[in-house]
Amino acid sequence: MKEIITFNPNYIGTASIGIKTPIIRPGDNLEKIVIGSCLRAVGGFQDKAAIGITEAVVAIAQENFATPEDIQADIANKYPDANDILLYHPIQSRNRFMGVAKAIAGSPQIKHLTIVLSFPCDEVGNRLVSDEIMSDCGVNLYEEAYSAREFYEIFGKPCHPCTGKDYIEEYQKACSKNGTEVDILITNNMDICGDLCDNILVCTIRQEQRDMEKEYFSSIGKKVYDLSEILNQPVNGSGYSPEYGLYGSNLLNDGTLKLMPRNCQEFVNGLQKKIFDDYEKRVEVVIFGDGAFKDPKSGIWELADPTTTPGNTSGIAGTPQEVKLKYIASQHPNATQDQLKVIVAREKEERMLSGDITSEASLGTTPRQKTDILSSLADLTTGSGDKQTPVVYILNFL
Repeated sequence: MKEIITFNPNYIGTASIGIKTPIIRPGDNLEKIVIGSCLRAVGGFQDKAAIGITEAVVAIAQENFATPEDIQADIANKYPDANDILLYHPIQSRNRFMGVAKAIAGSPQIKHLTIVLSFPCDEVGNRLVSDEIMSDCGVNLYEEAYSAREFYEIFGKPCHPCTGKDYIEEYQKACSKNGTEVDILITNNMDICGDLCDNILVCTIRQEQRDMEKEYFSSIGKKVYDLSEILNQPVNGSGYSPEYGLYGSNLLNDGTLKLMPRNCQEFVNGLQKKIFDDYEKRVEVVIFGDGAFKDPKSGIWELADPTTTPGNTSGIAGTPQEVKLKYIASQHPNATQDQLKVIVAREKEERMLSGDITSEASLGTTPRQKTDILSSLADLTTGSGDKQTPVVYILNFL
């Protein structure tokens, strides 16, 4: 018989618990599964606890999928007269982008596809060229442009530190299978890209950067969209994502993509209300995507989704009003533990009332958004992978 472990909530800090659930399938009642799985794992709900649900299972339960044919139909809608298209600055990812590129390359109307990769790395840190090689070559990052052959001659064949893949070769081979002529260009020079093609699809994830790129290409007369505008509404009954389009999509099978979930705010508010109505506990709910953290060895950011948090209840808004305990301890070296508790409580109350994050008592605490912290914590708890814990129960954070 397994030993039963109990916790005294007065003596633990933030605790993040991965909750095992049944395998989520299209059409499942996700609200019922989340509640039932949490009850089995932790026995009940606590006020100010938080429940995180990964965006993938929300989208799967919603059946929010898109086939290559769906993508091709919307490309035809957006670029009706185009027989060539340029994909600007996608990330290097077989899971995140390969399916999108292959679908576009397979469009009956597209005869020529140009994929433009940024260097020395993409926006999430997947490298084509090391800093050492860049330093030795003395390259101007914003002027040079290389074909695949030229790139290999100057820099050698890239090898991804995690997968061992050469993404120049991977994209070239995958997108050429349907007879489409495919060119890979490695450059950060938008002028050169504008000279190559009149139809631009910006693939940059971060919105501020892609808005700037779209504005530039539009200013020189190009027909330009970004991935958030492809399948942002249904095409022939397809799945869609009004906010994110193809951003945040993942490859499932046979070229089908899972899109980001829809109606996230409605789902989190509904789950919060159901728990309060049935159990008289107010929990906060967050739908989380990729966490905002960076692998220190490879230099790759986890954040390939357009947001860490597609949906959250109102109690998770804002930044934590934190107090640096070592500052308090150094200021009051002779105080007892009971006295220190009173001082810390007073400082926290002052932070909450004033909203001040610049005082000496807060120095060293990073004023990140609660949504980013909770989503990153939940993503790390799930292992940033498949441990059959798509739900995370978090205590003593709020």
